[in-house]
Amino acid sequence: MLTSSSASPATSSVSSLGRRPFDPRRVPFYYGWVVLVAGTIGVIASVPGQTAGVSVFTDDLTGATGLTRLQLAIAYLIGTGSSGLLLGYGGKMIDRYGSRVIAFAATIGLACTVTGLSFVGAMSTPVGLVVMSVGFGCLRFSGQGLLTLSSRTMVAQWFDRRRGLVSSLSQAAGSFAFAAAPALLLALIDIDGFRTAWRIIAVVLVVVMATLIATLYRVSPEASGMVIDGGAPIVGTDGEDLVVPALVGTDGDATRSQAIRDLRFWAVTLPVMAMSSTATAITFHIVDIGVEQGLDESAIVRIFVPIAFVSVPVSLLTGWMIDVTSPMVVAMAMGASQVAMYLAFGFLDVTALLVLAIVGWGVAQGCFSSLTSAALPRIFGRRHLGEIAGLQMSAIVIGSAMGPAFFALSRSVTDSYRPAMWVSAVVPAAAVVLAATSRRRDR
Repeated sequence: MLTSSSASPATSSVSSLGRRPFDPRRVPFYYGWVVLVAGTIGVIASVPGQTAGVSVFTDDLTGATGLTRLQLAIAYLIGTGSSGLLLGYGGKMIDRYGSRVIAFAATIGLACTVTGLSFVGAMSTPVGLVVMSVGFGCLRFSGQGLLTLSSRTMVAQWFDRRRGLVSSLSQAAGSFAFAAAPALLLALIDIDGFRTAWRIIAVVLVVVMATLIATLYRVSPEASGMVIDGGAPIVGTDGEDLVVPALVGTDGDATRSQAIRDLRFWAVTLPVMAMSSTATAITFHIVDIGVEQGLDESAIVRIFVPIAFVSVPVSLLTGWMIDVTSPMVVAMAMGASQVAMYLAFGFLDVTALLVLAIVGWGVAQGCFSSLTSAALPRIFGRRHLGEIAGLQMSAIVIGSAMGPAFFALSRSVTDSYRPAMWVSAVVPAAAVVLAATSRRRDR
């Protein structure tokens, strides 16, 4: 039996914290389902730090700060890239302190960031680049980074047999929320400007989301004296509650360094990184992309709704597939759908290509959650999941940092976003080849 002195950051102790403010073992059903709902809400609450939440403020920020679209994209690149480099450390903190503590801190950080950004005004170009780089860095690190990573990691820790299905259910809810976010945020901005909109969001984050995290989040079933999937309490030989540290996962689970050297990690990471990069760029410049193709703001923003309707059934399908087949199959599907999406998105005025772009984006988005939530613990186990998922999230965030600047450069040099979309298709195409190679090795 382990003693407290032998516990490592990879252990999770059955403590009073895991049973406060109420004991999850008293819930009449498996508490993992509560975690699923709470974690999904946590991912949705990260919208202000996601591209869907930032893109609608772009025009307001260029007007308020005096920066050009390209300069703002450069600040976005610097801030997002910097936050991505820190997310590996954030994953270690999740393994050490648990998703509950990190998610709470991320929520408060996100609220403080949007409040600070609501006060920005006209600045010289050098000062504006510094201020917006720091602002975007904090926004992305707390929202897209830590809050999303800690919420997804927590959900993955509570399920094993149905992890793929659970991740797909979470993704389905998130897809609709992210699709509706731009329109809802635009309506919020219309009430009294972008400054008031961000301050309202900050209040909601602190009052609602932080309270939900403190109340419902739990690190893992082991930390709450339960068994994964089954919910049975862990008890000692004398019938009393087990109070010594309970190890998460098994001794055979891969470490972060082992995952890095495994081709399967890159096979599932490259397509989600590519999707993050290009989807972020398209979303960031969505209004201007619509202008280039003769679509007004309301028409181009509405494209996200049918994408969500495509992604939801695909998400449920790929969630089931992760449970019954190799994650490499899903990785290949995601890469191929992205290639079709990127090549078609430059011609939204052609009905057939518009449909292809929507379907391609929907399929790729439907694969995203399975490869970021369910694939990693299935391939590498749960013991070092925070570190491994943090590395993948770091790649995703760095990719999302590069996309908007690359697209802005394409627009500036060629007066079109199409060349950037064509070049972007190379990475998911390479991911398909890598996933196919890894699949053969699995066999």
